[in-house]
Amino acid sequence: MKHKLLPLVALLAACSAKSPEPAAVASTAPAVDMDAGWTGRSHVDGVIEARGELMEHIEELMLPIDESTIMPVRDPDLLRHNAGLISAMLHAVPHLFPPTTNLYDPTTVTPRTLALPAIWEHFEDFYAAAETAITAAEELASTADKSKLPAASAKLRNGCDGCHALYLRKYEPPKTQASDYEFDFRSALP
Repeated sequence: MKHKLLPLVALLAACSAKSPEPAAVASTAPAVDMDAGWTGRSHVDGVIEARGELMEHIEELMLPIDESTIMPVRDPDLLRHNAGLISAMLHAVPHLFPPTTNLYDPTTVTPRTLALPAIWEHFEDFYAAAETAITAAEELASTADKSKLPAASAKLRNGCDGCHALYLRKYEPPKTQASDYEFDFRSALP
């Protein structure tokens, strides 16, 4: 029995042997630029553009889902498919808001981002709102009963709108000015 324990004792001794100091390990590793590849620092505008593009594509996928809340469901498989894609896309959303992209400027007509500072002030709440929308998308994607699709679709829309209400600049239509009423269309058009 003693000879069967020797390999185990040797293994334990090897595992408990003092490992090299972290500095010794680090000195043998190649130097790494900690900022390289962190797009939130090196490509801020690219991250803002990526999340905007992602949101636009989610909105395109939402069109038949939104339609199903007010009209009869024509293609249940399309709704489920789109909801599955939206779920996958929403998983990425919170990760596209690194602190370096907190660049909303309320004094600018066309700011670099429409994402409000509340995202970074209450990031855990923002993350939870994204999780709520993800759950709603997953539920819609797995809804087998066609008659339950409109309610599941409405739940997903509510999840999206709930997040946007808190964390996205509200749309304000352009204000009509007196000069708009006085514009001479005849002189502007051939």
